[in-house]
Amino acid sequence: MSKTSKYLFIIGGITSFFICVIFYLLTILNNTDELINKLDDSLTMTKNLFEEQKRYALSLSILLSQDKELISSYIKKDRMQSFKIVNKKIKILNSYQNSKFEVQIHNKDLTTYLRSWDFNIKNVPLANFRKGLVKVKKTKKPLVSIELGKRLNIKAISPILENNKFIGSIETIINFKYLSKYLQNKGYKLFILLNSKYLNIATKMKNSDKIGNFALINEANIDDLKGVDLKDLFDYGYTSSKNYSFSYFSFYNLNNQRLGYIFTAIQNKGQYQLKNAFKDIENNLKKIQR
Repeated sequence: MSKTSKYLFIIGGITSFFICVIFYLLTILNNTDELINKLDDSLTMTKNLFEEQKRYALSLSILLSQDKELISSYIKKDRMQSFKIVNKKIKILNSYQNSKFEVQIHNKDLTTYLRSWDFNIKNVPLANFRKGLVKVKKTKKPLVSIELGKRLNIKAISPILENNKFIGSIETIINFKYLSKYLQNKGYKLFILLNSKYLNIATKMKNSDKIGNFALINEANIDDLKGVDLKDLFDYGYTSSKNYSFSYFSFYNLNNQRLGYIFTAIQNKGQYQLKNAFKDIENNLKKIQR
């Protein structure tokens, strides 16, 4: 083989090698970009679903606070009649949307008047750990949030007014089963993580599965979160484990204290390792492009 042929062979080999490398990097870039787009969609979808459920809870709360039959029984302090009426209303309203909810009615001193799921519970003081109730009594305006009590739920509270005077309030409570099921049907998994330091308030969550400094408070498999770095998370972003990639965002209480994070997962078939925030992903993509 002549020197020229040897040089051409070497140059051709080197060129082929770099073409393969470039093709490989472009494939990674395209696949990562596709994954990020899916995660972005999952983040948007999950946020929108939460806002939709909050609006639904709020509309139910307002509707019940203005229900003449229910309020009449409340004013008369006929708890058994109130219990029958509120459960009849729940049954009717649940037939219109596949999202179950519960109702709690509060006295004007912010103690429990009635719970739709347990007639025997009454006169439980709530003001010390239910800031939303205190705010509704003060402002006489409806309020909805992901609020921490003995459980963590979407809670919407509306005042019961008589001649513009606060005489009590009605709260509708929605858990996360509907959201989990909806996202599962779309190919996603939902994980709601509460910072463990709040378990002294959320006492019914104390036996929840734990990972790091967080408790998993919805029905999901804690093992799916193994390998996820839960330290130094941003307000929202992406992260990954060996088997799953996640979008996530924070949720806060009424005092703007971060309670935890909501993760939405999709399978990480390419086992791509993503950082914790959007800016990190953008920097990684720029490095690949270089």
